[in-house]
Amino acid sequence: MARVFRRYKSVIYGNYRKAAAIDGAIAGAVMAVVMLARDLLAAAPAPAPENYITELVLAVAIFWSSYHYRKGLDDGRVTLKELLLLGIGIGIVSAVVYGLWVWLYCGCIDPARTAYYCQQRAAVMTPATESPEARRALELALGYTAGDWGFIAGFRSAVMSVIIAFFAALILRTEKSPLRQPPK
Repeated sequence: MARVFRRYKSVIYGNYRKAAAIDGAIAGAVMAVVMLARDLLAAAPAPAPENYITELVLAVAIFWSSYHYRKGLDDGRVTLKELLLLGIGIGIVSAVVYGLWVWLYCGCIDPARTAYYCQQRAAVMTPATESPEARRALELALGYTAGDWGFIAGFRSAVMSVIIAFFAALILRTEKSPLRQPPK
């Protein structure tokens, strides 16, 4: 069984950890600015801090960072593993930055936003409150705090980053890992 999992050897050509930390922090800050602009400029604020706009910003950041990382390497050689690690790193760092921003925004800057998000979540859940479990879930959603909303936004961004990173790595890789020769 070890031969199946150890079949490929992979070479790391660059410093993906540094790129993931820097680009992830930038991506998280851009997601925070987009959320703030969306809430301040729109006629009605978004019903939750996590939505498709922030995921689109995350996808653009991961693809853009992966492309520029590949261009910065010698001969542009990069493997799927390296780009996947880069994309997941960017996603995790940006999810932490964005989750902390949502927590700070809902907890300190605009505490009324927490109640607004809770009301919007409850409005979606209200039609299905016939069972006691649904009523308890509705009560739970109405009691979310700023930290809960920060965790929800960060966790959803982190999960989406794994999916986005896989596609970015699959599309932007330039080298396939060679097969290892089995021991004789």
